[in-house]
Amino acid sequence: MVRFRSSAALLALAAGLMAGAAHAQATTSGQAAGTAQDVPAQAQPADANAAPNDEVVVTAQKNGVQSLQRTPLAIQAFSGADLKERNIKSIDDLVSEVPGALEGQRQSVASRSYNLRGAGGSNANGDSPIGYYLDDVPFVITNFGIAPPVRFLDIERVEVLRGPQGTLYGQGSSGGVFIFHTRDPNLEKVQFIGELEGSQTKGAGGLNYGVSGAVSIPIIKDMLGVRVSGGHSYNPGWADEYFGPYDGTPDRKHVNVVRNDDIRAVVLFKPADNVKIRGQYWHFRPRQQFLGGMASVDPPYYQNTADQPSFGNGDFKLYSLSATVDFKSFTITSATSDLKGNFGIYIPLSPSGFFSSQFYPKMFSQEVRANSTSMGAFHWLIGGAYQNGSGPQSNQLKNPTTNINADNNTITHNWATFGELSYDLFDGKLVPLVGLRYFHDRRAFADSTTKNWNTTNVTTWRANLSYLPTDSLTVFVTAATGFRAGIVQSQVQADLLNQSGIPGGTQLKPERSTNYEIGIKWRTPDRNLTVGLNGYITKLRDLQTSTPTINTSVSGFSNFGDATTKGIDFELHWRTPLKGLSLNAVGNINDSKFDRVEAAVLKALPYLRPGTRIVNTIPHNWRLDASYSGTISGDWEGFGNFAWSRSGDRLQTSGVYALPYSMLSATAGVRKGPYELALIMDNLSNERGPTIRGNQGPLSGSGPNPRTIGLRFRANFQ
Repeated sequence: MVRFRSSAALLALAAGLMAGAAHAQATTSGQAAGTAQDVPAQAQPADANAAPNDEVVVTAQKNGVQSLQRTPLAIQAFSGADLKERNIKSIDDLVSEVPGALEGQRQSVASRSYNLRGAGGSNANGDSPIGYYLDDVPFVITNFGIAPPVRFLDIERVEVLRGPQGTLYGQGSSGGVFIFHTRDPNLEKVQFIGELEGSQTKGAGGLNYGVSGAVSIPIIKDMLGVRVSGGHSYNPGWADEYFGPYDGTPDRKHVNVVRNDDIRAVVLFKPADNVKIRGQYWHFRPRQQFLGGMASVDPPYYQNTADQPSFGNGDFKLYSLSATVDFKSFTITSATSDLKGNFGIYIPLSPSGFFSSQFYPKMFSQEVRANSTSMGAFHWLIGGAYQNGSGPQSNQLKNPTTNINADNNTITHNWATFGELSYDLFDGKLVPLVGLRYFHDRRAFADSTTKNWNTTNVTTWRANLSYLPTDSLTVFVTAATGFRAGIVQSQVQADLLNQSGIPGGTQLKPERSTNYEIGIKWRTPDRNLTVGLNGYITKLRDLQTSTPTINTSVSGFSNFGDATTKGIDFELHWRTPLKGLSLNAVGNINDSKFDRVEAAVLKALPYLRPGTRIVNTIPHNWRLDASYSGTISGDWEGFGNFAWSRSGDRLQTSGVYALPYSMLSATAGVRKGPYELALIMDNLSNERGPTIRGNQGPLSGSGPNPRTIGLRFRANFQ
């Protein structure tokens, strides 16, 4: 294929930018599968294929592919195949594999949030403390930090960056970043993969089932192709409903039914060797009858529903267009996205009332960046980003004596410029790096009576020094800053806080973080043993948290105070001398404490004082895996995985603790050629929790699904 010269390539890039420019104009008048040779990222194209030495690569530093071993970050990478063999199907399953990660909030399958290393506070309100990227574009819900409801159907790899990533990823990454890389169309041949799954959950009213698949078709060989993937799953309920208080005789059984549908379509166009244009559409539809929080998790039930419906549903559509042009010594990338959705909850209130909260988020996002690709010692990256988003809410509280509508909207128009520079000293054995990002945000809260605008300007930076004497050893020290945009709240909430003596406004000050970290990655020359160790200290300023007001049931949000979180992450991966058997261990030990608490806030919540643990943090988590893959006989291959994970207790804003818990899971199967049959076993110990405590008693709240055992059949022609 012909390689386009500069003028033609710029025209191709301009085509990739047209949709973003048009939208911006209208709205202002949203273990890795890749392998490569173990050389610096700048020496390789962004779509490098497998190389003889099968080196794991990542793209987290936005400068092309880079060896995972030589990436000077606290980072993990998981291939789609590895996730499948461990039966990890969602972010909720994945967090047990990530040191310091936990689920922070669970309203339903459509609304879940996560924390890393103590970042995230006590609620999902406000922008997410973790950045989520679907390929090259962000998933952002303005002023409500939920994760994308991604199911790992057609995932190439997942990259997880721990600690503040404010230079390259901006305001939504004070805790870290999850990057989900999906599979591209194959431009040479037709590919197909299909999957059927059936299982039984303890106490459920029937069988779970799921069907999913993907097909890739080249339209014009080596130039144009399309890939479509998606699936449907159904999980019958396993919790019961009582119209009044619990009395042991359910009024309705198996009520928390879950349905999940998604479809993804991607078109890949490569008009020249150095030009790549990719358009993608992704539609998520997670739905759940009743919510994640229960009156009791053991036995599981809801009470005082007065025979009313309850649900937590979601519907999200994400459109994206990216374009990449490789020049002789640099690459230009454009990434445009538009997200529209709706999600929310409906909660019955006995005897004849309800609370409904529905969100209708929109987010347009555009990023353009350029990075060097030469083999020289000097490397650079520069870029700019723009977002135009809103988060309308429709809230209603109704009972026989009350009918309150509290509709409101959060609006943001923000832009940023960013860049990083590095220089290879001593033939690349010592590499200093510095980065800077300037962020400007104009944000407003609007309801039927008010519209208050606030402007925030924040500068974040990163400094890193890495030492890479061999391909088997990487040592780095880094200091980096991050921030979380200020939570936006109503004027009523702000007034009530001020009347209670607690400083409050319609928009809080940004929550800021500064992270100091040292890391080491070492592996044996034969790469059979890999060890990673990271030590960190993170200073958090102006923590944002829910704060009750005096003489009222209405809570607002305040900048609670300052805190320090410190800890150690560890990873160990060992391909044992027994052929086909590997052992893996990952974990985190964390100590997070308040350093300063605002006096007025301390008066309202006296159990949260300097020296106590930060709410919604855990002192430790770890996971141990044993995996096996080998030939059974002839063309038959066997594989299996057994995993034990453990999560420590957590202090919640209410002052109660959710107890520690453990999870056991296993997968065992056989494959021959493209066909595979596996026995899947989740929560073998039938852990019930609650892992997040509610306010209706010691067993109220949310916890894992009960023990689930089933079969999965796959046909993989790719």
